[in-house]
Amino acid sequence: MSAKSDRAGGPRSPLYARLRDELAGRIAAGSLAPGEKLPTVRALAKERSINPMTVAKAYAQLADLGLIHARPGSGSFVAEPGTVSDAPANDGGLSDLGSISSRLFELAHAPGVIAFTGNYPTPELSDAFAYARLLETSLSARRSELFRYDPPAGRDELREALVPFLAGHSIAVRPADVLITSGGQQGMDIVARHLLRPGNCVLMEQPAYFGAINVVRAAGATAISPDTPTGEIDLGRLPQLIAERRPKLIVLNPTFHNPTGRTMPLEQRQGILDIALRTGTPILEDDHCPEIRFRGEPLPSLRSLKGGDQVVYYTRGFGKAFIPGVRLGFLIPPAKAMQSCLDIKATTDLQSSALLQGALADYLSGTDWTSYLQRLCATYKDRQERLFAILKKHLGGYAEVDLPDGGLSFWLRLNDEMKAGDVYFNAVRHGVSFAVADSFSPTRNRQSAIRISFGLTRPEDYEEGVSRLANVLRHAASTARTYSMAGV
Repeated sequence: MSAKSDRAGGPRSPLYARLRDELAGRIAAGSLAPGEKLPTVRALAKERSINPMTVAKAYAQLADLGLIHARPGSGSFVAEPGTVSDAPANDGGLSDLGSISSRLFELAHAPGVIAFTGNYPTPELSDAFAYARLLETSLSARRSELFRYDPPAGRDELREALVPFLAGHSIAVRPADVLITSGGQQGMDIVARHLLRPGNCVLMEQPAYFGAINVVRAAGATAISPDTPTGEIDLGRLPQLIAERRPKLIVLNPTFHNPTGRTMPLEQRQGILDIALRTGTPILEDDHCPEIRFRGEPLPSLRSLKGGDQVVYYTRGFGKAFIPGVRLGFLIPPAKAMQSCLDIKATTDLQSSALLQGALADYLSGTDWTSYLQRLCATYKDRQERLFAILKKHLGGYAEVDLPDGGLSFWLRLNDEMKAGDVYFNAVRHGVSFAVADSFSPTRNRQSAIRISFGLTRPEDYEEGVSRLANVLRHAASTARTYSMAGV
């Protein structure tokens, strides 16, 4: 193996990650062929003048990705097409939040890989630069004020700025009703810690956002999902399900659902809320990006409907639609639960960044963010429709896909004979990545589906990326048919 630059992962990446990404790129490009033996750990370490542990870690992660496999006593080899038995038995960590987030980040930055993994806008199209300017202003004008500890509930100026912002979403609150969080994920975690205990039951849609799944699991609770073809909650069945299983929480992502992209109709929102009010069952509403709407009229959140303030815990972050990576959000719990949620917030991180909060308050109160959202939606509407046409052209025989009213993802339902996990590991080998249905499954009843997100993908890569995916699906379908005909 000829020596190459170890900078594939970027100058700030750990050395093992740069080596891993270099080798992954060479496998995707075909310069390392299926079945080819890799140098031993010691040999490659000596060739590169690096620590053998660095090579060992790179090899281990390539094996986790299904790109290479080890033969006891023989060494490490590039995986053959269709070889998915090398994937770890626990789905390669695909059901673990930390592993999923790390894996999607790594694949999005691997050389030669076209990544359909970014479910948020690029910095160039987001309002990150407007926010950055406000950060600079805050650093120069309010340095002594912002470099200090603040109350766990959040800075008053941000909570006050959120009142008119939420009024625009038909949610009437006072500043004291809002708890600032380090992103929407922390809001979900606080609710789970507040309401759930080991052995409790939680009702979730199937599929569901992996961040919500993991806070439920971390609390020791058990997720149950409705037994419907779409995985949506059946209003006729819901009262009986609550009576039988007595869930301590209903978790919903009603607008531009992650991962399916579907939007819950108003009558279903109202029906679920009415049942929750009658039975006293709390609802966690994850409203991650209602502003990224391309068509149709906005629908009210469950929290904004009559009675929603009594049972709905409403949470969201500002990273999906406004400022990617800012890790700021908020939670609006029912009034009776605010003190408990505040206590939990104080025990996890004490407070969210005062500097970031101050700049976000200035952003909400002093910028024309509504015009920004109009520009963002116009751009991504065009991209969504372009990618949808390409998906329909290439994948019509292998998967079904709908056109959501908003959001930055598509949900591809694969033909029954294909397994999404198999497709995932083979796709990485062929230079295209996405999120697999296993990551979004709260129960063992997993769908054969994948999530294609286009927030960070360049439009000029759409055709090539989907073409690569089509080739993988074609191979998967052919292999599945062969096994079926053989009676395997």
